[in-house]
Amino acid sequence: MAPDGSFPVFWESAYGSNVWDVDGNRYIDFTAAFGVAACGHRHPALVEAACHQIHSLLHGMGDVHPSRAKVDLLDALTAVVPRPLGHAILGQNGSDAVEAALKAAYLHTKRSGIIAFVGGYHGLSGFALGCTSAGKFREPFSPYLTDNVTFLSFPRRTCARDNHDEMSLNRALSAVRQRLSDKYLPPVGAILVEPIQARGGIVVPPDGFLRGLRELCDGVRTVLICDEIFTGFGRTGEWFACQHEGVIPDLMAVGKALTGGFPLSATLMTPEVAASWPKSPGEAIHTSTFLGHPVACAVGASSIKLMQTLAIPLRAARGGDRLMQRLRRAFSGSPAVNEVRGRGMLVGVTMTNGRYGEPPFQVVNRTVTAAMRRGLLILPCGANGDTVSITPPITTSEAQLDHGVEILADAIAEAVT
Repeated sequence: MAPDGSFPVFWESAYGSNVWDVDGNRYIDFTAAFGVAACGHRHPALVEAACHQIHSLLHGMGDVHPSRAKVDLLDALTAVVPRPLGHAILGQNGSDAVEAALKAAYLHTKRSGIIAFVGGYHGLSGFALGCTSAGKFREPFSPYLTDNVTFLSFPRRTCARDNHDEMSLNRALSAVRQRLSDKYLPPVGAILVEPIQARGGIVVPPDGFLRGLRELCDGVRTVLICDEIFTGFGRTGEWFACQHEGVIPDLMAVGKALTGGFPLSATLMTPEVAASWPKSPGEAIHTSTFLGHPVACAVGASSIKLMQTLAIPLRAARGGDRLMQRLRRAFSGSPAVNEVRGRGMLVGVTMTNGRYGEPPFQVVNRTVTAAMRRGLLILPCGANGDTVSITPPITTSEAQLDHGVEILADAIAEAVT
């Protein structure tokens, strides 16, 4: 850590819910490294899977000559995703998964229009960046971005779940319906949505939002794409967040916690969408050198089995309830905290203006730095940077969660003085 306690700290090692920097300082990790380490950092089962695979096959040839590890991963993956999402294209990161999903949507519908949502984050490459709403990411590359994306408001569930929720839901679905019927814009082939906006501020929509989108897609040539890159693999208390509403999308993008630490993502699709990909004339139209990398696939298959063994979705549901209760008790009546929200182990603490009128993002930034000096790693999120993101490893102990909340409370108290 720098002498003044400022960013960044250089990581040396990590294990479980702890990270050590090069100076030997230890931190409780309330980020799970962007949600990747759902089962904790450097879990022995994943290390063993990686070492075993390295000693037999370090690199393969993707879709030309697939490895056994790739087949094992696909078998493990299709065992936990909701049916009928039984077909998959692999990638290296979340952007890859979104790119493949958008390509698949166009091949299936032959419609170029896309509906995405304000606050949504889908990655920073090509088509994915075109569907990410934040101007700070888009504007430097705006001449290269498609103009076929319509950004609509993402409805926000209130803590009280009152009539405001119903009005917000109705307005959001009405806007989607209107765009679907607009004859003056490119016909919509895909609705791309995060079931819960993670980087956008841990924004949970009202109950019925995903179900409403599913119904609007049914019967028209429009597919529903759920971006579950952050929310997938138990983070919200179900294997995938769309399952909270019993919704099955036509395509689903997953990544992050899939391997617990290796670059790997996947785009899941229904048989009908998969059938829209043309037969290869001898060379695949969507591929890459490291597609289906054997080591990443071996770790991914091991990770899924580990999550099943550890009952990660159930642990996230129970641990998330306790975490939310702790946070709400800690900040009940606090003038610095506007709201604690989330689902499972995906939680956001939204800040108010500082004591001297500073905007919330400045308070959040000071909180992140103050927490780091005390031994807690957290991240800012939200369209305006007004929210502290809390996404610890799902295996984090109650004692570590309690201590982390205490540190966070002290950091916020310092940030607002």
